Amino acid sequence: MGVDAVLMRVEQRGTSPKRRKLTPVAVAPDPKDVFVRVVDQVRGHGTHPMLERVDPYGSLILSPAEMPQLLSELARLPTSAAQDVEAIRRLEDLARRCAAGPVTELHLDGD
Repeated sequence: MGVDAVLMRVEQRGTSPKRRKLTPVAVAPDPKDVFVRVVDQVRGHGTHPMLERVDPYGSLILSPAEMPQLLSELARLPTSAAQDVEAIRRLEDLARRCAAGPVTELHLDGD
């Protein structure tokens, strides 16, 4: 039930969604469900509204404009175990890359 983060490059020729092409650039997998477990600790408190939208069974697609909020919420997650810290750092790295690339999206894909 993990949520993998995938940085996608978006190519859009024209306005038709049929001409939209996504190319994976980088991946931060969550094989041990660390990210989901950490997000579940804050779910329902109203302190992390973007992360509360993460669905362990669906997808959440975020634009570069949303990265400052995502990075802010990631920085405030309760992480104590080394594997928690490492998983969040991998996601933060992808979020920073997404923020720097105007033709990118960050996909948070559940199982």
